Amino acid sequence: MHTNINDTLGLNFEMALSPKIIATSSHPQNRGACDWGWSGLLAHGSHQYIVVADPTSSQVTQVLGVHKGLVTCVKWKPEDIHHDVVVNPYTLTLAAGDTHGDVILWNVTKGEPKSTFVRKGRVVQDITWITNQETSEAAILVLYNKGLVIMWDFLTSSQLWQTSFTEPISSICIDPFNKCNAVFLCEDSNILLVEDLHPKAAPSQKYRRISFYGTAGPCQEVSPPGYESATMRRNSSSLNKFINMTTSLITGTAESRSSSRKSMSEEDRSFQQQCLQVVHHPGIRHVIFMVYPSQVDIIDTEVCIVMATIRLDSKSSYFVRVLPCKQKDALYCLHENACITIRVRRQDKSHCTFNESQVSTPSTPVLPGCNESGADKSDITYDLIWQSDSVRLSNQSTVYGFGLHPVTEAGAALIFSDGKIILWELVNTRIYGLVLKDMFPGLSKKGQKNTLMKESRFLLTGMVKGFPSHICTIRSNLLEQVTTTNNPGCKAKDSLLALGMENGGISLLNIQTGQIEREISVHSDSVKGIEWINQNILLSWTCSKSGNSPTCTTGRNEVFLTWIRSGLVELFRYRQKLESLITNIKVSPLRQYVVIAFKSQPLEVWCIQTKSLLRELPASFPHPRALTWAPLCSWKTVVRQLSQSVMNKDITDMTQADITNLLHDKEYKKIAREQCVLADKDGTICRITLEERAVWDITIYPPEVNGMSAVTHIAMKDDMLILGDATGVLCLWNLTEKKLKSVPRSGDKPYPGLKAILFNPSTRDHFFAVLYDQGVDIWLFSQHHDKLKLLGSVKHSKNMPKVKLLEWADLNHVSMVMDDGSIHVVEFASSKVTSSWNQRNTIDTVFCPHTLPVQGSLILKHLLQNATRSSMEYRLTADKAYLKRYIDTQLELINRETLNLLTNEKYGTAERCLTTARLFGDEFDVNFWTTAQYFLNHEKDERNNSRKDHQLISVGDEALTDNGSACYTDHSCSEAYLDCLRPQSCYVKQQFHRVEQHNKKRKSQANRHRCIQKFTMMGRLEEATKILLETDFHSGSYREDYLQACLLSSDRTNSTAQSTLKLVATHLIISGNLEEGVVILCLLDKVLDACRYLQTYNQWEEAAWLAKVMLNEKDCEEVFLKWIEHLTSTKQMLHAIYIMMSRSKFDDVLKTLHYIGYIETAACFLKASQEIGFQLTKDEAETVMEKYHSHVERLGLQIYTN
Repeated sequence: MHTNINDTLGLNFEMALSPKIIATSSHPQNRGACDWGWSGLLAHGSHQYIVVADPTSSQVTQVLGVHKGLVTCVKWKPEDIHHDVVVNPYTLTLAAGDTHGDVILWNVTKGEPKSTFVRKGRVVQDITWITNQETSEAAILVLYNKGLVIMWDFLTSSQLWQTSFTEPISSICIDPFNKCNAVFLCEDSNILLVEDLHPKAAPSQKYRRISFYGTAGPCQEVSPPGYESATMRRNSSSLNKFINMTTSLITGTAESRSSSRKSMSEEDRSFQQQCLQVVHHPGIRHVIFMVYPSQVDIIDTEVCIVMATIRLDSKSSYFVRVLPCKQKDALYCLHENACITIRVRRQDKSHCTFNESQVSTPSTPVLPGCNESGADKSDITYDLIWQSDSVRLSNQSTVYGFGLHPVTEAGAALIFSDGKIILWELVNTRIYGLVLKDMFPGLSKKGQKNTLMKESRFLLTGMVKGFPSHICTIRSNLLEQVTTTNNPGCKAKDSLLALGMENGGISLLNIQTGQIEREISVHSDSVKGIEWINQNILLSWTCSKSGNSPTCTTGRNEVFLTWIRSGLVELFRYRQKLESLITNIKVSPLRQYVVIAFKSQPLEVWCIQTKSLLRELPASFPHPRALTWAPLCSWKTVVRQLSQSVMNKDITDMTQADITNLLHDKEYKKIAREQCVLADKDGTICRITLEERAVWDITIYPPEVNGMSAVTHIAMKDDMLILGDATGVLCLWNLTEKKLKSVPRSGDKPYPGLKAILFNPSTRDHFFAVLYDQGVDIWLFSQHHDKLKLLGSVKHSKNMPKVKLLEWADLNHVSMVMDDGSIHVVEFASSKVTSSWNQRNTIDTVFCPHTLPVQGSLILKHLLQNATRSSMEYRLTADKAYLKRYIDTQLELINRETLNLLTNEKYGTAERCLTTARLFGDEFDVNFWTTAQYFLNHEKDERNNSRKDHQLISVGDEALTDNGSACYTDHSCSEAYLDCLRPQSCYVKQQFHRVEQHNKKRKSQANRHRCIQKFTMMGRLEEATKILLETDFHSGSYREDYLQACLLSSDRTNSTAQSTLKLVATHLIISGNLEEGVVILCLLDKVLDACRYLQTYNQWEEAAWLAKVMLNEKDCEEVFLKWIEHLTSTKQMLHAIYIMMSRSKFDDVLKTLHYIGYIETAACFLKASQEIGFQLTKDEAETVMEKYHSHVERLGLQIYTN
């Protein structure tokens, strides 16, 4: 098969290059430094940089840097705020911490830092954003090593407070339901529960320290001094004894289990008891997950009890990280083998749709000693439903990051140490683009796994290529034009950089986009050098020593030709016997010849066309230390001469095919003359002239001519030769005029540690770059004026990576490979290394409204929220006309199916606003419109069907309202405060189940006392009495418990008993015993009075819980309305709005939104209410719409046509 070596691509390319950082691999310190933001972008740390990737288009869109230390933590700014033009516009902001102690807030759109918080001598371990729009809180909580915690104000860049913990802390997790609560994970696997975390004041030292031991999950609570905590001794009933005996028969005797545990080494036991992660459940209050290698403990922080445990079998790969979902009670679990599993909560007694006939069996055995009575229908169980394929890992590619899409919760990402990102997505087989809560109707049921797997599949949907190995050498495809003219149409299609990798492969990097275009496996050892034959063919070489001695100079050499398009690899030169190692290979400018230099072997000259050795120079010939070619002629002259002498045809009439055939016709051996210039260790310069595939002349210049003793580097263009010696002195030698000119540096000092000299081959001007120990200098030599001009300089600085390799990218940019493996494309005139979002070249345009101008993003949001036709015609005012091209570009990037939904006439305003919020990644709008849509539709059904509040109908196995929207029966609330605002029947069932689980798992006296109180308040006197009668005779509370049991069992219907108990309750409350007094009032069925007392003492959430569980609708309304008054008086408007929605106070919702200035949200809520038949207050509605129209006009939207 004949292959044309000089075949070129010949395609047009006119993309302007922008400065950028191309991150490659990651450092072990970058492990865990990743975050998937609500904007849809994935950020992760790579050495001293932050890589921002777009999972939708599978490309890197921005790289930020440079940090002074290795990036250890990355967190996107949360989007749970109402966006406007002035105070909170749509922006892309993330915080990153490093090992130097710096926390930098980055403006991702501009690619610039906004502010920096410095704490020298510390390592940033975790970052948490603390934002509250109502209280104007704008802070960042930063955890440093050695237990130091600092709260920074990111608006003023000032420190608010700092505190230190005696325990070394590894991470912080903020409670999503109450920002004042936080869980601190210690390095010894203990956790600290802090309940007074505020931006304005440091937390007190009165925190709870919880210790968990063993695989069975018992816990000990280390209480403050002076607090007596006794372990409870329970009376073993006959049932418990029977269960223990049965468990022993099944799992073995206690002695055998003890010997099995002893067989486990102390190292393995320590590893399995090491807590890897603590994370809050985003949809259920007071629930956290503690992740261990072989199990996940589900803990209720309110009572510090392990509610359930997810255990792995002996053959499963260990857990690494767990990400719980908010929309569904599901877990994304990353395992040690890079496999992702999805576990879904099985229905139990706490769910409204649970059928008593269903019998739940545990997915894993329960270890004895946990006081478990066997798995029953009340157990919390997570079934494994989906599992990804395991990824093949290597030493150079391990998982460093794991992320979950926060908007859909249907996508997962794995970040590897080599920079590769693999994207997985849970895809419905029938409908495209669903979020997790729409992916499957309810929770897992016994025997339903196959059904769920059939409806949805967990698929690999995308990948961002990484760098499989370290970079050893680079070469740009900037070549001398092998064409008759210099028009742009004859340039390469893309500006490519060939990377020679340590694993022997060659990667082609697109410098414009920063993406790997192609990976080809070529050599068996690290690539030593690469040369471009043309835009489709590469020549690469490597050598391997025959011994391990550093002085060994012999081994085996490999030289290959690689065709980029086909991936074909062809042998160019090979010797089976051992020979001297190759030190350098250079291809002539006209791509006719190749010279090969060796350590201790004569120079070889090869012909590229025939792939044959032309001549091996004699051993007496000077051994080259530096080598280059002299580009003294161009193909234009060669082609003109050949065309006139051979074909008698004018050059302007020739086609590209004619030129190619002419140049490679073997019958005409008159090939262009070329010269090779080399220098030996003594400073002797030799010029070898080659013509007609033969060495015609050799000219030698002694060291006295150039005045340099030991030339180490050489470069040549036209008749200008640059020489560099071992002392760092550079000289320009004009061979035509025989003139020498030294290259100055700052202070006329030489260049220490000279590494490379490169001429820019893409221009006729004499641009050259010098790489040395302290940085890079870019020079321009003007022959006309005989002057040198320093165009730019890149200097090394402390804590910054140093330049290892250098190559030209284009006329104004150089590509530098740093010692950390990254590639910097630098604009040397300004020393810029980063670009803005819009200036950075990408493969595909990315849909990201956050990158638009402020008013442009709000106009786009308005268009989508009010879209009724696919045309979406609009007109902007003259001063805002420039925004139209940005908006139109983003509209074109929206998926057609999504756009059809938005413009569907049957799609209501609430649905349209919710879809727009998901497109924008607006967390506040997603939460608001999810909640608003739920309560609006529920109230509509209640009015239309004249049913009771939140009555549900059963359709198959799902709990649905009449309009088909799912009931929140799986605890996966879409809004943090929807927990106690759900339908009463569902909420009561869940709370009963929770207290039953507390009673089942209780381990301490405090837990026992709490269960008695809760059962009594909920009217479950039989369960409370049973607990009291279990008290052991030797217990100190034996007498009090039995007397209390008598009280619960006595007749309290007569007036004397009631008045006495009420008096006792009142006195207890006044004396500070609020809980005991409330319990007695509940015992007397005075629940409403108990709620009032709780509210009087600022126990608002406890009062709401008691009202929701025990009161009828009318009395419950009173309690919640008083709660609303309290919230509005304390400026907690958003919390009050959600409670108003749950009580169908839509007029009050509109007034409150208007009062706090959320005009856009208020107008859309008004439209959504009117569409389903609610007529709100006329005056308020008119005022809101008037202000809304004024708001739209200020944005610059002049005419909007539906």
